[in-house]
Amino acid sequence: MKEKYIEYAKSTFKNKALDLVLNQIDLFYKKNIIKKNKYKIGEEVKLSKGTFMHGIREGLGEFEWIVDNGFISTDFSETSEKGLNKIKNSVGMWNIKEDIYLKDYIIEYSGFTITYTLGRGPEAKTVSKLIPYHKFDEVTEKLNDEKDVYIWWGNKTKEVTYLPSLVSNKPQVAFILNTDSEYAKELLYADVWNTSIDEETLTEFLDYRYYPKFIELRFNKDASTTDRESAIMFGLPSELIEGVLVGRFFEKDEKMINFIKSKLPDCYICNVDGKVIIGNESDY
Repeated sequence: MKEKYIEYAKSTFKNKALDLVLNQIDLFYKKNIIKKNKYKIGEEVKLSKGTFMHGIREGLGEFEWIVDNGFISTDFSETSEKGLNKIKNSVGMWNIKEDIYLKDYIIEYSGFTITYTLGRGPEAKTVSKLIPYHKFDEVTEKLNDEKDVYIWWGNKTKEVTYLPSLVSNKPQVAFILNTDSEYAKELLYADVWNTSIDEETLTEFLDYRYYPKFIELRFNKDASTTDRESAIMFGLPSELIEGVLVGRFFEKDEKMINFIKSKLPDCYICNVDGKVIIGNESDY
């Protein structure tokens, strides 16, 4: 498969972009032993700053493919129709911005994103914030009392679409990736959102209709655009997986839990309460 991916890269990219992708493919196939955090049943999962999460929506077929092959852009792997994403030739990841307990992170993204204007006319300032689960009334009542707030609107967070949450049972599985190692940090440099990568290099990673907006957004990220995303060129190896987050349906399905554990015996499984339901290999 490596040679197939290299062939695609050489036919798609050039100059710095090609160098980045070829280096990423080479790093991807370097086998490394990744230290994983250990948890016992009932413990609360804590996410370190820089931890990645990646949700899936296509069921256990996609889960098994990722475990066996890694997180690889569908443009390279041809596992789905091309041309559907604004950001191409990369794999989207949720990038944890600060040390936080998983339960608190889930509460945050299970809420909504609110955007409001301060002031009126050309001098008005737009502000976006992530509002935690069950905090809608508290936040909107406060905004309605603010004399400088003239209009506000809200949307569900992007995470609700892709990660198990407290408000949707559609996504049922997400991977938690450990990025603490020097090996992982090498891989993470090839992030489409990395502002040290020049504009010209990013051309083949963005839909042409989205390119101008993205070039501006990556220096002005906020809660609605979002400021919590990474997009890793080519992909990341499955060795980085340290845990699996499951939704309410899968949590209650013993066969499903056993299948997940059989595929990732050295990883923990946790629920949307942020608690471990199956510990690492020594506790299972």
